[in-house]
Amino acid sequence: MARWLWLLALCAVLMPASAMADPIIIAHRGDSGERPEHTLASYERAIDQGADFVEPDLVLTKDGVLVARHENEISGTTDVASHPEFADRKTTKTIDGVEITGWFTEDFTLAELRTLRARERLPEIRSANKRFDGLYQIPTFEEVIALVRAKEAETGRRIG
Repeated sequence: MARWLWLLALCAVLMPASAMADPIIIAHRGDSGERPEHTLASYERAIDQGADFVEPDLVLTKDGVLVARHENEISGTTDVASHPEFADRKTTKTIDGVEITGWFTEDFTLAELRTLRARERLPEIRSANKRFDGLYQIPTFEEVIALVRAKEAETGRRIG
């Protein structure tokens, strides 16, 4: 334990003052405290609040498009369960050694995912976000990049 404290103190002493004076703000999943995570609204809110970087999680669709989702199982982050046309897609898969039953992005094309709407993943913790359920699509990685570039042009700031 004492070694870790010593190492931490050494890093603090050796770190340039500019690095400590100008912290970098990374918005993982966007501003998931105020908008459903991994939506363009969440990334835009984070950028508007000063995020230097947005950091999406990415998964693949059946047709090979990268989309922003926390994980490939989407029953907790979309309204897929309310779409009877996709009822037969519900399946059980082993993800990281754990069996999970639900709907998975790799079983849907982007066009099919476009019929779904995002919802709050943790409504018991972020209950205010439930008011946004059903408003936003699942964004592609290209759309996240386009949003970042547009916000850079609008603000004059470099955003990663």
